[in-house]
Amino acid sequence: MSNCEKIMKKNIQKKAIIFLLFASLFLAVACGKDDSWKFAVISDTQGNHAIEECINRPVLEKIAADIVAEKARIVLVSGDLVNGWIRNYGKDFPEQYADWKAAMKPVYDANIEVYPVRGNHDDGPELLVLPPLPPEREPAPGALKRLRAAYRDAFKEYSYLPDGPDGKDGFGYSFEYRNAFFVGMDLYNGEQHRVNLKWLAGELEGNTQRHVFIYGHEPAFEVIHKDNLSYYREERDLFWDMIGSAGGKIYFCGHDHIYNRSQIADSTGNKIWQLIAGTGGGRLRKWEGPYKDANVIGQYHNQDYHGYVLVTINGSKAIIKWKALIDELAGKWKVLDVFSYRH
Repeated sequence: MSNCEKIMKKNIQKKAIIFLLFASLFLAVACGKDDSWKFAVISDTQGNHAIEECINRPVLEKIAADIVAEKARIVLVSGDLVNGWIRNYGKDFPEQYADWKAAMKPVYDANIEVYPVRGNHDDGPELLVLPPLPPEREPAPGALKRLRAAYRDAFKEYSYLPDGPDGKDGFGYSFEYRNAFFVGMDLYNGEQHRVNLKWLAGELEGNTQRHVFIYGHEPAFEVIHKDNLSYYREERDLFWDMIGSAGGKIYFCGHDHIYNRSQIADSTGNKIWQLIAGTGGGRLRKWEGPYKDANVIGQYHNQDYHGYVLVTINGSKAIIKWKALIDELAGKWKVLDVFSYRH
C-alpha cells in the first residue's frame, strides 16, 4: 500500500470515528439520556400557627407545584411533615398525613418519588435536652403509638421503609437513584438525638455511586434548637467522619425554621456542608448567631422566607440552590443561595 493510500485510509477512519461520536451524542439527546437530573429537599412543612391547620397548606402546595415545574425526579423530606402530637386542632394523625399527601398531590401525580424521614413532630416530645412540657401539652395516653402507626400507614405503599436492625432506625433506609446514593436517617427510634452509627455504616458499605447524600431531621451542629445531634458530641463527630470517609459533601436537615449553610471539616480535613432547610412552612425563626461550635464556618443565612432546596446533578458536578418563596400570595420564587461541588 502506497503512502498516499495509507493517508487516505487514516482520514476515512478518523471521519468514521467523528461520525460515530456525533451520532452517539445525537441519540443520547434524542433518547433523553442526558446525565443531568434534579432532586428537591424540603423540611418542616407543618402548620405555622397563623392558620389552624397541621400543615402550612398554601406554602406546601406552592413548593409542590414548583418541584413539578423544575422536573425534579425525587424529593427528600427531612422531617416534621405535620404538627403531629402538638397543636393538632382536632385532627387525628391519619387525617394530618392525608392532608400532607393531598398538598403534595402534584408531585405524586408527576410520578416523582418521595422519600420522607420523621422529625420530632412526627415522633413526640423532646425528653433529654429541653425542660418538660407543661401537663396541658403532654400527649394523651396512647397518642404517640398511634402517631407512629399513622406515619407508617401513610407511607406503607413504599417498599423502602423497612424495619432497621434490632428495632433501631425502623424508619431509616437507603436507596440509589442514577449516580447518587441516599441515606435517610430516623433519629427518633428508641433514643433521641443519636445516630445509629452501626446501622449507618452498614448502609454505606459497598456503595459504588459517585454522589452520597445523607439526611435527617436534626442539625449535627447547633444553630437554634438545643435538641440536636451535638448532645452526643463524640458520636456526632464520628457521624461527621463517616460522611467524609464515604465521600459525602452535604448533610441535609431541618428542625430550625431557617435556611442556613455552613461548612465543617471532619477529623481528616474533609469539608462537609451542613444545610439546614427548615423552611417548608413552619413559623420562621430569628437567629443572629454565633454558632455554638467554633469550627463551624457560616456561609449563608436567611430567616425571612419559606422555600426549598433544588439540586442538579450533572455527571461529577452538583449544583445546589435554595429557592425562596419571596411572594407567597403571588407564588413568586427567587434563588437566593447557590453553590456547587465536583466529585
